[in-house]
Amino acid sequence: MPKVKPLLILVVAALLGAITILGAFAVGGSRGTVASNGAELTVPKANMGMAQNFKSNPAVGKNALASLPFANIRVNTDAGVEAQNEPFVAVNPLNPRHIIVGANNWEAGNGRFEVSAYVSFDAGSTWSASHPYIDRNAGRLNAADPTVAFGQDGKVYFGFVAMTPAQGAVAVSTSLDGGLSWSSQSWVTSFTSVADKPAIAQSAGKLYVFYQNQALMSTVSSNGGLNWTSPATIEAGGRNAAPVVDRTGSVYVFYNTADAIKVARAGSSRTTSISNAVALQSRPTQYRANIYATAGIAPNGTMYVAWADGRNQATGNDILVSRSVNGTSWSSPSRVNTDAGNADQLMPALTVSKDGSITVAWLDTRNDPSRVNYDVYMARSVDGVSYGGNSRVSAVSSNPNNDPRMQGQMIGDYFAMGAGSGNVYVVWTDTRNSNEDIYLAPVPTVNN
Repeated sequence: MPKVKPLLILVVAALLGAITILGAFAVGGSRGTVASNGAELTVPKANMGMAQNFKSNPAVGKNALASLPFANIRVNTDAGVEAQNEPFVAVNPLNPRHIIVGANNWEAGNGRFEVSAYVSFDAGSTWSASHPYIDRNAGRLNAADPTVAFGQDGKVYFGFVAMTPAQGAVAVSTSLDGGLSWSSQSWVTSFTSVADKPAIAQSAGKLYVFYQNQALMSTVSSNGGLNWTSPATIEAGGRNAAPVVDRTGSVYVFYNTADAIKVARAGSSRTTSISNAVALQSRPTQYRANIYATAGIAPNGTMYVAWADGRNQATGNDILVSRSVNGTSWSSPSRVNTDAGNADQLMPALTVSKDGSITVAWLDTRNDPSRVNYDVYMARSVDGVSYGGNSRVSAVSSNPNNDPRMQGQMIGDYFAMGAGSGNVYVVWTDTRNSNEDIYLAPVPTVNN
């Protein structure tokens, strides 16, 4: 979620305390090392001004460019230098060439931000933009944390958190034309709830929304978002929900606490601990990064979850993955990135294709000895056990400081990935154009 004000650094005092100021974001002017355990991150604030006398600062070096067998496609359609970040992607299960990317967007100007939907009907070749936040006005504009789900009836549901006039009200908008326009919007929570980081799932005609305040919460709509059940608590201190739907229609939500990765089944009070999670190690960059679970379920029912973890001091922050055939017992975490040295691997995204292959992608600093410039890398498994080598996805390295609005403070809390039409679609924040843009790479699956 974006949040910035020039020359001011707010240090978040505690993990739970961070939730209460996510809508009040502030920016620092320094470029010091930042510990990434969710408690010491600098948090950008609304109404951040453009950097004065900004000069382009692209990534350089012998590995800053790469020749790849697939395209890197710019998703946002604006012609200006305003920032877009924190992407989410969903692929239509009824039409795998139909993709929707949600992102935070500063095009409103004057340091204000909202959420935009970017729609493609040709597997990512061309894009159109729309604004899902219907119930907005001059005093109620700032919004962030996009999340998208396709309904079985072809409708599209776009969730987000509104940040003004108060911190954090979750809303869901509905589109009847595939995301090109938005016909209705409902408020899932009120502005008094201080809600944050919503995630949406659709199954068996029901919409499930998960969000966090001092706890991880859930609510359900049985009528397309017109009405919502009273919120239910999944776990105090739970954060960063990642819901997935299995082959029977059951909804599982993966999330993290201060020291663990967990999963719960919607409608059940039972939670399962998957693994301990170790706070991320300090980094020489100031953008936010945290431990986010990302998950998928294979056609045979096997579950997979990945996250960034700081347990391996000799190798920097790494991407770990675990699997389960029954949702109860989980394999010991294994390291997916294969680089040598102490490069940072952050912001993983995981998806499972119809052929059963599992793909994990992430932000990676291995091409820059200073651990500042980043690329996107991925690994794939056909058996769910071994992931083989790592492949580069981004053709151009990104310098996080190469943006006049964000000024290196934020590239988002997460990247995204979806599967369809013989591809996996890897989506990330990219600064090759001297501002933050959303890019997508269609990477062919194993059995294309």
